Amino acid sequence: MPNSTRSFRVEQYVSNILDEEAERMGISVNALVNIILKHYSDFNRFLSKIDLVILNREILTKFLEVMEDQEIFKIALELGETIPKDTILFWKKELAQQNIFEYLEKIICRYGLLGTYDEINQDGWKIIVIRHRLGKKGSVFFHGYIKSIFNIIGLDNTIELTESSVKAKIVM
Repeated sequence: MPNSTRSFRVEQYVSNILDEEAERMGISVNALVNIILKHYSDFNRFLSKIDLVILNREILTKFLEVMEDQEIFKIALELGETIPKDTILFWKKELAQQNIFEYLEKIICRYGLLGTYDEINQDGWKIIVIRHRLGKKGSVFFHGYIKSIFNIIGLDNTIELTESSVKAKIVM
């Protein structure tokens, strides 16, 4: 995508924070501002429209800990039928396969900060791994949620769980 040149005025304290953060990250202020603006463009501008809130990970983990696995899975299946569908339609306007993968990568992982996303295409399969810090019950939740997401458009899949990750294999 071509670049565009812009000039902005920012308050001095903001400029100082940008300088410090860019140095800490080992990148230029320009690169940092691009990251911030991309985050806003891809995610933050939709927060109120898709009804997202920021929640401390420990709060979510504690709620999961007091629930039975079957209850977590059932709730995840129910939420996975509606929330992703509504969000993707609002965000991308179409329930296409690629938009579902992008939802998992960006909304759930990159910007929602619920885990890290990795994928590979191998021997006719797309393999997705989401690594998280929500414990075994978090994996149970992701299992149900992801299963429902793939069912939205009829993606044949298998899901494996560990204490801190969920691996989904989708027939391509």
